Amino acid sequence: MATDVLTDDRYTMPSVTFAVPPNHRLSNLGAFQDLLHVANRQWQKTFGNQDVQFEWHTASIDGKPVEAATGLKVAMDSSLKEAPESNIIVIPALTYTTRAQWDKDLTELTELFQWLYERRDTDLIVSHCTGVFSLAESGLLDNRSATTAWWLKDQFRDRYPSIQLDIEQLIVESDNILTGAAGNSDQLLALNIINRYMGPQITALVSKLLLVDLNRMEQTPFLTLQQQLEHTDSLVADAQTWLQNNLKESAAVSNLPEVLKVSARTLIRRFNNALGETPNRYLQNLRIDTAKRLLETTDQSVEVIMSQVGYTDLSSFSRLFQRKTGLTPRAYRHRFHV
Repeated sequence: MATDVLTDDRYTMPSVTFAVPPNHRLSNLGAFQDLLHVANRQWQKTFGNQDVQFEWHTASIDGKPVEAATGLKVAMDSSLKEAPESNIIVIPALTYTTRAQWDKDLTELTELFQWLYERRDTDLIVSHCTGVFSLAESGLLDNRSATTAWWLKDQFRDRYPSIQLDIEQLIVESDNILTGAAGNSDQLLALNIINRYMGPQITALVSKLLLVDLNRMEQTPFLTLQQQLEHTDSLVADAQTWLQNNLKESAAVSNLPEVLKVSARTLIRRFNNALGETPNRYLQNLRIDTAKRLLETTDQSVEVIMSQVGYTDLSSFSRLFQRKTGLTPRAYRHRFHV
């Protein structure tokens, strides 16, 4: 599409509306606009065309300044109802405190959700992290794929069972909906948009200037099993504890039915109900999760860590680790060792 811009004087860069909820993450709103601004500057420097630029508009439910999570009030250009038609809609992430407060916060944003639904045919609708809940509440993600913050995956699945959650990915595109994961994935979403309309040359310049890693496309290195301890099934909890204490055993899962005095079929059913995965898959994830912690916090060799978590073949362990995290064990240690 960037080539079309250079050869067609009638082409104009798409307009963006930022639909800003109260208690939003100020950094998300600012970072996204900063990347578009830098892209505009790089476009002008590279091609000398000042007429073709991203333009954006900020809107709140009532048009009044919106207080961000930091307490800073941000002036708006208009209310949602008065916002001009645009090619792209961006919803910044909201602040999450507790589950009870989060449920209350969502009930107070029905006007935003209705506005989003009325604009469901917009060329591109974008959000990330907690903001993806806004898209889900509006019904735009029904029977579609999405991602969100890894630490909200269970709550998201419980609340929106019709949405296919691909929690390992930093960005998921489903028709005209673009969703991002936790943290700074908003920067990757902005670069995705820049690449669509300005091409890879400008995208690479912006990513280098602002030190955004274009190669990081998964949030799997940051996933943890911590939240999988939050359930009420005592049998599964006992199994989790036993597996944690017997990681080195090659036949750990095979021994579980005998240890817990239940059938293998019962164990699989209870794991699926409580955790959404089989005992084998849980153990595999537990071993990789434990290896990640050891790589982060110790100076033990990869070979020693591999042995401690129940693997005997370095090549197989490394392939599995890379498939789960997107990094080799040594690359993971280089990035996350503390």
